[in-house]
Amino acid sequence: MTVGKALGLLVAAVLLLAGGALALTGMGYLGGGGTSTAWSVLGAALAGFGVALVISIFRGPGR
Repeated sequence: MTVGKALGLLVAAVLLLAGGALALTGMGYLGGGGTSTAWSVLGAALAGFGVALVISIFRGPGR
C-alpha cells in the first residue's frame, strides 16, 4: 500500500467517524445537542464522502 492510499484511507476514516457522530447527534441518539435536521444531513453527507473516497481509492484510476 502506498503512502497516498494510506493517507486517503485515514481521511476517509475520519470523514466516516465524524459524519456518523454528527448524524447520530442530529437524530438525538448521541447526547449533546438534541435533534437537528441540518446536523443529520451534514453528517450523512460527510459519511457519504468518506465511503466515496474509499471506493475511489480501491478502484484506482481509469475506472
